[in-house]
This record gives sequence, structure tokens and C-alpha cells, in this order.
Amino acid sequence: MPEIELPEPSPRDRTTLFKLRAQQCRFVVSDEGAEAIFCGARTHTGSSWCPWHRRLVYTKPPTGGTKTGKGFVVQKLW
Repeated sequence: MPEIELPEPSPRDRTTLFKLRAQQCRFVVSDEGAEAIFCGARTHTGSSWCPWHRRLVYTKPPTGGTKTGKGFVVQKLW
């Protein structure tokens, strides 16, 4: 399978539970303090997570995997 690099979501998209909207990533990036902070990056239709966090939720990174820049090199799923 061809590999693609998934960029890490921008911290600028982070949001609280009450500000989350449709097609925003629900991955909790911080639960310190009074409120949980969610990723908030754009998701694909039907997914609760952005592509970056979906990889973390459904598969563990390959052992000895290559990391370049801010993204892991991963296999293309679609």
C-alpha cells in the first residue's frame, strides 16, 4: 500500500466540549484543569476523529516506523 504522511493537527483548532461542532475531532488532548480540551480538527464524514487521531485510536504506530517532521509516515487507507 502507498504511504502518505498525516500532518499533526494544529493546536489552533483545539476547543472545549461546549464549543465542539459537527465534523470536529473529539479526541481529548488535555483533561487538566476544569474542562477537557478536544482536538477540534476537521473529521471525515461519519468519524469522530481527525485522520491523525483516528490512526492513534484504531491502530498503534508500527514498531520502527518512520517519523518525519510532525507526522508519521503511514499507509494510505483509501
